[in-house]
Amino acid sequence: MANETLFSQKGGDYEKGRPGYAPAAVEMILKELLPPGGRVADVGSGTGKFSKEFISRGIYTYCVEPNDDMRSRAEARFGGDPHFISVNAPAERTGLPDHSVDLVSAASSFHWFDTEAFRKECLRILKPGGYVVLLVNSRTYTDEFARRQHEICVRTCPGFISLHHGLDRTVPKLERFFTKGFEYREFEHPLEYTRENFVNRCLSSSYAPKTDAEGRNPYIDEMVKLMDEFGLGERFTLSNVTNVHFGRLE
Repeated sequence: MANETLFSQKGGDYEKGRPGYAPAAVEMILKELLPPGGRVADVGSGTGKFSKEFISRGIYTYCVEPNDDMRSRAEARFGGDPHFISVNAPAERTGLPDHSVDLVSAASSFHWFDTEAFRKECLRILKPGGYVVLLVNSRTYTDEFARRQHEICVRTCPGFISLHHGLDRTVPKLERFFTKGFEYREFEHPLEYTRENFVNRCLSSSYAPKTDAEGRNPYIDEMVKLMDEFGLGERFTLSNVTNVHFGRLE
């Protein structure tokens, strides 16, 4: 299956259930990595979960997303904002002009890209001295709930690796991508969910059963039973960290 279609049928769950990123991480990026008046290419932007941090601040943002379901939801949300530029393209061939952006971001998406092709594309579209920043929200496995959720996913989702949500695939690629080195920062970012939003978050993962999959309802039932077992109310909080890797390319 092409990466461009991995999240087909998942746009609704993604929009409802996916969390944003740690506010402190966003502020660090804005203050340290993006010059005043700079432009951003948010690559693999999905429904705009991270792009909104730039758009809402009046920063011109190219939202590069090849999946029609995901991209159309961002267009419905931000289409009237002049700072939102929707781009129907894969990460490796954005079609953006040479040296046109000051920052390339990839939030929970870098692990799906062809590392070398994306690196070349970043070098092409970045202005001299521009940064690439990679973000991933990752559960911490510091509580029994996370360990039990992991066990359910192992049993019910063939493509499941962990609740680190892409970090496992991101870290091995970093030295090949940032050939001159990179920096890493970690930000605590506990996630507050309603019971419904938590189910949406679970279903939004690439490994979770899609809308028309036979295993979808049993998977939902397992997550509801897990919440019941731990006595979780209508709102609850789960431990989470926003992982940020960033650097310049040469």
